[in-house]
Amino acid sequence: MKAALLISPGTVSVEEVSLPQIEPGHVMIQPAITGVCGTDLSFYAGRRVVPYPFILGHELFGHITAVGAGVTKFKPGQRVIVEPNYPCGSCRLCRTGRGAVCQDKESMGVNVPGCFALQATAPAEFVWAIPDSISDRDAATIEPLAVSVHGLLKSGVKSGDTVAVLGCGVVGLLLIHAAVARGVRVIAHDRLAEKLQMARDLGAMAIADQDELEQVWDGEEVVTVFECAGASVTVELALKSAPRGAEVILLGLASAPASFIPMRIVREGIDIRTSMIYDHPGDFAYVIDMVARGTLHPGSVVTHTYSFDSIATALNTAGSGEAGKVHVTMK
Repeated sequence: MKAALLISPGTVSVEEVSLPQIEPGHVMIQPAITGVCGTDLSFYAGRRVVPYPFILGHELFGHITAVGAGVTKFKPGQRVIVEPNYPCGSCRLCRTGRGAVCQDKESMGVNVPGCFALQATAPAEFVWAIPDSISDRDAATIEPLAVSVHGLLKSGVKSGDTVAVLGCGVVGLLLIHAAVARGVRVIAHDRLAEKLQMARDLGAMAIADQDELEQVWDGEEVVTVFECAGASVTVELALKSAPRGAEVILLGLASAPASFIPMRIVREGIDIRTSMIYDHPGDFAYVIDMVARGTLHPGSVVTHTYSFDSIATALNTAGSGEAGKVHVTMK
């Protein structure tokens, strides 16, 4: 079969590789659409290292082609998506419902082969059937939507509240989409005009200038600040500017140190929380239901679609920072 192999940082080659074997309890899927994620870009840019050559990709919509021993809930031809993080299920964190931060979890396209290929395998427990009411493009964007919705659900936000979203990448945009659908007023901030316009299109008030942003916050009852950029500067902005009594939810993965004044955090009752991927199985079940009902349309943030043979272009476009969600059609 064909697969896109990461040969070295910045080099991807579509080549013939052996068909993966189906283990008991697993299924084989023919990807139809895959999404490019920031995790893929980290490996592609060399910021994270894998044993080369390696198949990246974990945002997957496709069809079942075969089932392994013991699998009864799926059959060939079914439309499915994959929840691509597989907690071990037995460690202390998993036993207490915190599988999202399980140290021993396997992750498609991270420490097990990914879905930038014409066939991929996954444990049946982490594969979800998709009803016909969900479009292919929406289905292929459910995984990043689950990341955003998990952050929203971890907050205390309710209909009628006002929140701020810092960083209008895909996670930030999908969080805006989910929040607006819940009746939440959103103030969005990003440095790129294209991203701000996408935020406006989703129903947010979008502000580029940081001083203006803080002035607006002063006049609004912002209850939650979501940091979605994954940059130390926006983490610092969130902690410096969050209103008294607000909560700060960190969804971004900033790798550089960020500074803050602990006395202000304590005296003004700023709650800091983290949100890592999603909880199994509740978040995927909830999000699929919301999309099936027509409440959420995650495919609305897709701005570019490329063919499988142009996957290097897809990665470069996604890495430019100016695109929304980038999809690859696997033909």
